[in-house]
Amino acid sequence: MVKHWRVDREEKYEIVEKWFLKDLEMIDGKEADTDNPYFDMHFHKVYNMEAYSCASKYTFARTLSQLNATYLKKDFKIVNFDDTYLNDDSMWSSSNSDFIVVMKLCFYAFSLLCLSLCRL
Repeated sequence: MVKHWRVDREEKYEIVEKWFLKDLEMIDGKEADTDNPYFDMHFHKVYNMEAYSCASKYTFARTLSQLNATYLKKDFKIVNFDDTYLNDDSMWSSSNSDFIVVMKLCFYAFSLLCLSLCRL
C-alpha cells in the first residue's frame, strides 16, 4: 500500500504496508454496477482500499489475476467486479457504451484513415 501526497510541486510516495500475493484470499470490488474506486482486499484481515480511479481498480485486479495465473496458480476470488472488464479479450463484448471501447474504435478508424491517405 502506497501513500501519496504533494509538497509544493513535488509528489511524494511512501510504502506504508506490504503483503504477499500468496496470502491474498479475495478481492471484493464492493459494487460491480457502479463506477467507484473502492475495494477490499482479504488477507488474514480485511483492508479497505481506494484506487486512483475505477479504471485503475480494474487494472489492479487484472494484474493480480495475471500474476497469480503466471506464478502461483492459486485459487483466490475476485468478486463484485464486472467480468467484461476483468478480461482483456472481453473489452469488445461490453454491453455498456464504454468510453474505452469508443476510444479504441476511434483510434482504429483514425489509423485506417491515416493509412489510406499516406502514399506508399
